[in-house]
Amino acid sequence: MRVEPSWEQAVERAASARVILIIGETDTGKTSFTTFLANGLVGKKLKVGVVDADLGQSDIGPPTTVGLGLVFQPIDHLGEAEVAGLYFVGSTSPQGHLLPTVIGTKKMVEKALALGVDRVLVDTSGLIQGELGRTLKQHKIDLIDPDLLLCLQRGGESEHILRPYGQGHRPEILRLAPGTAGRKRSQEERRQHRERTLQAYFHGARTLHLDLSKVVLIQPCLYAGQPLPPRQLDEISGITDDMILWAERRGGELTLVTPDPLRESQLRQAQKRFDDASVINYSLDDFQGSLAGLYDADRETLGLGIVRSIDFAKQLLVVETAVSEAAIASVRIGRQKFRPA
Repeated sequence: MRVEPSWEQAVERAASARVILIIGETDTGKTSFTTFLANGLVGKKLKVGVVDADLGQSDIGPPTTVGLGLVFQPIDHLGEAEVAGLYFVGSTSPQGHLLPTVIGTKKMVEKALALGVDRVLVDTSGLIQGELGRTLKQHKIDLIDPDLLLCLQRGGESEHILRPYGQGHRPEILRLAPGTAGRKRSQEERRQHRERTLQAYFHGARTLHLDLSKVVLIQPCLYAGQPLPPRQLDEISGITDDMILWAERRGGELTLVTPDPLRESQLRQAQKRFDDASVINYSLDDFQGSLAGLYDADRETLGLGIVRSIDFAKQLLVVETAVSEAAIASVRIGRQKFRPA
């Protein structure tokens, strides 16, 4: 990729800024630019942390996570950074997951600073269009509060995001020419890249049987209420005309796990029977083949697992992972599916 003259200027500006946020549309060269910027700062004897907040095309950490990498010497690719932290979002797209995406990015910035890096670079996804892109990027800017905001754009496509930030002293905004890399990758090529990355990540994984009476299941929130007694289980099974794999009440919520998703009419009947409780329904497809985040006792993401099965009555979760079983204190099951070839 040809280096734009404005990129050299960005290195000089970034040398005096502690937290630098990089935005731009897909295929504007953000990742190549971030690599160039990290190398330029390392060349100035600075320790650099890179937060990779692109959930779908991750270079630091697997897809579905926000990753933190440390750079202490020149690299050819962001994937060469030393992985120092992960935050599991559970999806390869921020859509429907804006809050964990923004929180995860903030937590990785904080972790980088706590590890003593001199500069933090935040590489973001290419989602900038429309209200969704504007909401995501502006909330990242507001929460991370960068000293320097670097925007790669072709023709003003990010100005609707930058508009509120042009009047104050922070962040300093620098608009840059995009890189010229070759042709754009199609959605199918991006999907295949994610599959290959996850395939490599799970190479050598083994099967673990996690006892959910000891390991906390954060999401979905199960085993946190009172199991329905047999009589009520039979009653709810009659209402739904389906097998009930698990049912519990907590406060005003009724959680039902069934082989297949319940129809709206069945949910309304169950709600009416249980005093207008808010009925939450999960089916087996919400579990099997889903990626899960595995956490230690301090709620730090240890890595990912693939959910193979769950025995609800025995509270036994079967996952495939490279993470040590002894370190796992809690699990969050995400929305993203992955079935290795």
